[in-house]
Amino acid sequence: MAGTVGRPRKNSPRRRGKTARDEILDASSELFTTQGFATTSTHQIADAVGIRQASLYYHFPSKAEIFLTLLMGTVQPSLDLASELSKSDEPPALKLWALVAAETRILLSSNWNIGRLYQLPIAVSEEFHDYHEARRALENIFRGLAAEIVGDDDPRIELPFHMTLAAIEMRDNTGVAPYPLVDDALPAPSVVIADAVLDVLHADLPENRGERTLDLVSTALGD
Repeated sequence: MAGTVGRPRKNSPRRRGKTARDEILDASSELFTTQGFATTSTHQIADAVGIRQASLYYHFPSKAEIFLTLLMGTVQPSLDLASELSKSDEPPALKLWALVAAETRILLSSNWNIGRLYQLPIAVSEEFHDYHEARRALENIFRGLAAEIVGDDDPRIELPFHMTLAAIEMRDNTGVAPYPLVDDALPAPSVVIADAVLDVLHADLPENRGERTLDLVSTALGD
Protein backbone atom coordinates (compact mmCIF):
# COMPACT_ATOMS: atom_id res chain seq x y z
CA MET A 1 0.00 0.00 0.00
CA ALA A 2 1.37 3.44 -0.90
CA GLY A 3 2.75 5.34 2.07
CA THR A 4 3.15 2.28 4.27
CA VAL A 5 6.55 1.95 5.93
CA GLY A 6 7.79 -1.45 7.12
CA ARG A 7 5.48 -4.23 8.15
CA PRO A 8 2.23 -3.64 10.01
CA ARG A 9 2.07 -3.63 13.78
CA LYS A 10 1.10 -6.79 15.58
CA ASN A 11 -0.87 -4.65 18.02
CA SER A 12 -1.90 -1.05 18.52
CA PRO A 13 0.77 1.39 19.83
CA ARG A 14 1.64 0.73 23.46
CA ARG A 15 4.64 3.01 24.08
CA ARG A 16 5.13 6.74 24.52
CA GLY A 17 6.37 8.51 21.43
CA LYS A 18 5.18 10.46 18.44
CA THR A 19 6.73 8.01 15.98
CA ALA A 20 7.57 4.32 15.83
CA ARG A 21 11.22 5.28 16.21
CA ASP A 22 10.45 7.13 19.44
CA GLU A 23 8.50 4.14 20.72
CA ILE A 24 11.43 1.83 19.95
CA LEU A 25 13.77 4.12 21.89
CA ASP A 26 11.36 4.23 24.82
CA ALA A 27 11.07 0.44 24.95
CA SER A 28 14.83 0.02 24.55
CA SER A 29 15.48 2.51 27.35
CA GLU A 30 13.33 0.45 29.67
CA LEU A 31 14.85 -2.88 28.74
CA PHE A 32 18.47 -1.71 28.68
CA THR A 33 18.19 0.07 32.05
CA THR A 34 16.30 -2.71 33.81
CA GLN A 35 17.89 -5.87 32.45
CA GLY A 36 21.05 -4.75 30.65
CA PHE A 37 22.26 -4.71 27.07
CA ALA A 38 23.44 -8.28 26.62
CA THR A 39 20.24 -9.87 27.87
CA THR A 40 17.96 -7.62 25.79
CA SER A 41 17.08 -8.89 22.33
CA THR A 42 15.64 -7.05 19.37
CA HIS A 43 12.73 -9.48 19.55
CA GLN A 44 11.98 -8.26 23.08
CA ILE A 45 12.20 -4.64 21.99
CA ALA A 46 9.88 -5.19 19.04
CA ASP A 47 7.43 -7.06 21.21
CA ALA A 48 7.45 -4.27 23.80
CA VAL A 49 6.58 -1.78 21.08
CA GLY A 50 4.01 -3.99 19.40
CA ILE A 51 5.71 -4.27 16.02
CA ARG A 52 7.23 -7.15 14.11
CA GLN A 53 10.96 -7.69 14.58
CA ALA A 54 11.56 -7.06 10.88
CA SER A 55 9.93 -3.65 11.20
CA LEU A 56 12.35 -2.65 13.94
CA TYR A 57 15.26 -3.08 11.52
CA TYR A 58 13.70 -0.52 9.19
CA HIS A 59 14.35 2.11 11.88
CA PHE A 60 17.59 0.76 13.37
CA PRO A 61 19.99 -1.67 11.69
CA SER A 62 21.05 -3.24 14.99
CA LYS A 63 20.62 -3.30 18.74
CA ALA A 64 23.97 -1.52 19.04
CA GLU A 65 22.68 1.34 16.90
CA ILE A 66 19.73 1.80 19.25
CA PHE A 67 22.10 1.86 22.22
CA LEU A 68 24.36 4.41 20.51
CA THR A 69 21.36 6.62 19.68
CA LEU A 70 20.34 6.64 23.33
CA LEU A 71 23.86 7.45 24.48
CA MET A 72 24.29 10.27 21.98
CA GLY A 73 20.95 11.71 23.01
CA THR A 74 22.39 12.48 26.44
CA VAL A 75 25.48 14.36 25.21
CA GLN A 76 24.69 15.97 21.85
CA PRO A 77 22.28 18.61 23.21
CA SER A 78 24.95 19.73 25.68
CA LEU A 79 27.54 19.89 22.91
CA ASP A 80 25.13 22.04 20.90
CA LEU A 81 24.70 24.31 23.92
CA ALA A 82 28.47 24.47 24.42
CA SER A 83 28.83 25.62 20.81
CA GLU A 84 26.33 28.39 21.48
CA LEU A 85 28.10 29.30 24.73
CA SER A 86 31.39 29.67 22.86
CA LYS A 87 29.82 32.55 20.89
CA SER A 88 28.48 34.21 24.02
CA ASP A 89 30.07 37.00 26.02
CA GLU A 90 28.68 35.53 29.24
CA PRO A 91 31.28 34.98 32.02
CA PRO A 92 32.76 31.50 32.54
CA ALA A 93 30.80 30.98 35.77
CA LEU A 94 27.46 31.38 34.00
CA LYS A 95 28.58 29.24 31.06
CA LEU A 96 29.59 26.43 33.39
CA TRP A 97 26.43 26.80 35.47
CA ALA A 98 24.32 26.65 32.32
CA LEU A 99 26.11 23.59 31.02
CA VAL A 100 25.69 21.71 34.31
CA ALA A 101 22.03 22.69 34.55
CA ALA A 102 21.33 21.74 30.95
CA GLU A 103 23.04 18.34 31.11
CA THR A 104 21.34 17.38 34.37
CA ARG A 105 18.04 18.56 32.88
CA ILE A 106 18.48 16.00 30.10
CA LEU A 107 19.26 13.21 32.55
CA LEU A 108 16.24 14.09 34.70
CA SER A 109 13.69 14.55 31.92
CA SER A 110 13.76 11.15 30.21
CA ASN A 111 11.07 8.58 30.98
CA TRP A 112 13.71 6.03 31.91
CA ASN A 113 16.98 6.70 33.70
CA ILE A 114 19.13 6.49 30.60
CA GLY A 115 22.15 7.76 32.51
CA ARG A 116 22.39 4.21 33.81
CA LEU A 117 23.55 3.20 30.35
CA TYR A 118 26.91 4.85 31.09
CA GLN A 119 27.41 2.28 33.84
CA LEU A 120 26.88 -0.80 31.66
CA PRO A 121 30.09 -2.67 30.70
CA ILE A 122 29.13 -2.56 27.01
CA ALA A 123 29.29 1.26 27.04
CA VAL A 124 33.12 1.18 26.98
CA SER A 125 33.19 -0.94 23.82
CA GLU A 126 34.99 0.53 20.82
CA GLU A 127 31.75 -0.17 18.97
CA PHE A 128 30.49 3.09 20.47
CA HIS A 129 33.45 5.19 19.37
CA ASP A 130 31.23 8.14 18.35
CA TYR A 131 29.83 8.34 21.86
CA HIS A 132 33.29 8.12 23.45
CA GLU A 133 34.51 10.99 21.26
CA ALA A 134 31.46 13.11 22.06
CA ARG A 135 31.75 12.44 25.78
CA ARG A 136 35.46 13.29 25.82
CA ALA A 137 34.69 16.53 24.00
CA LEU A 138 32.01 17.40 26.54
CA GLU A 139 34.26 16.57 29.49
CA ASN A 140 36.96 18.82 28.02
CA ILE A 141 34.48 21.68 27.73
CA PHE A 142 33.48 21.29 31.38
CA ARG A 143 37.14 21.14 32.36
CA GLY A 144 38.02 24.18 30.27
CA LEU A 145 35.29 26.35 31.73
CA ALA A 146 36.29 25.35 35.26
CA ALA A 147 39.91 26.16 34.42
CA GLU A 148 38.88 29.66 33.38
CA ILE A 149 37.58 30.13 36.92
CA VAL A 150 40.27 28.46 39.06
CA GLY A 151 43.22 27.91 36.71
CA ASP A 152 44.53 24.93 34.73
CA ASP A 153 46.56 23.51 37.62
CA ASP A 154 43.69 23.33 40.10
CA PRO A 155 42.52 19.70 40.59
CA ARG A 156 38.96 20.94 41.06
CA ILE A 157 38.59 21.34 37.30
CA GLU A 158 37.84 17.60 37.16
CA LEU A 159 34.85 17.88 39.48
CA PRO A 160 32.08 19.69 37.55
CA PHE A 161 31.46 16.97 34.97
CA HIS A 162 31.40 14.20 37.56
CA MET A 163 29.19 16.21 39.90
CA THR A 164 26.77 16.61 37.01
CA LEU A 165 26.43 12.83 36.77
CA ALA A 166 25.02 12.83 40.31
CA ALA A 167 21.66 13.46 38.61
CA ILE A 168 21.65 9.78 37.63
CA GLU A 169 21.49 8.78 41.29
CA MET A 170 18.94 11.45 42.16
CA ARG A 171 16.08 9.96 40.16
CA ASP A 172 14.11 6.74 39.85
CA ASN A 173 13.63 4.41 36.89
CA THR A 174 9.88 3.89 36.82
CA GLY A 175 9.16 4.99 33.26
CA VAL A 176 7.82 8.38 34.33
CA ALA A 177 10.05 11.42 33.85
CA PRO A 178 10.57 12.99 37.29
CA TYR A 179 11.03 16.40 35.67
CA PRO A 180 9.41 16.60 32.20
CA LEU A 181 10.90 19.28 29.98
CA VAL A 182 9.25 22.69 30.22
CA ASP A 183 10.32 25.92 28.56
CA ASP A 184 10.16 28.20 31.58
CA ALA A 185 11.80 26.31 34.44
CA LEU A 186 14.73 24.06 35.33
CA PRO A 187 14.42 20.96 37.53
CA ALA A 188 15.13 21.74 41.18
CA PRO A 189 17.99 19.17 41.33
CA SER A 190 19.61 20.81 38.29
CA VAL A 191 19.75 24.11 40.14
CA VAL A 192 21.11 22.43 43.27
CA ILE A 193 23.87 20.61 41.38
CA ALA A 194 24.85 23.65 39.29
CA ASP A 195 25.00 25.83 42.41
CA ALA A 196 27.12 23.18 44.14
CA VAL A 197 29.58 23.11 41.25
CA LEU A 198 30.23 26.84 41.52
CA ASP A 199 30.42 26.58 45.30
CA VAL A 200 33.17 23.96 45.01
CA LEU A 201 35.04 26.34 42.71
CA HIS A 202 34.42 29.25 45.13
CA ALA A 203 32.74 31.18 42.33
CA ASP A 204 29.89 33.62 42.91
CA LEU A 205 26.47 32.56 41.67
CA PRO A 206 25.43 34.60 38.61
CA GLU A 207 22.29 36.68 38.88
CA ASN A 208 19.20 35.41 37.07
CA ARG A 209 21.18 32.30 36.17
CA GLY A 210 18.10 30.15 35.59
CA GLU A 211 16.44 32.53 33.16
CA ARG A 212 19.68 33.22 31.33
CA THR A 213 20.36 29.50 31.01
CA LEU A 214 16.90 28.81 29.57
CA ASP A 215 17.46 31.57 27.00
CA LEU A 216 20.80 30.05 26.01
CA VAL A 217 19.29 26.57 25.75
CA SER A 218 16.43 27.90 23.62
CA THR A 219 18.87 29.60 21.27
CA ALA A 220 21.08 26.49 21.03
CA LEU A 221 18.10 24.32 20.14
CA GLY A 222 16.82 26.82 17.61
CA ASP A 223 13.51 27.35 19.39
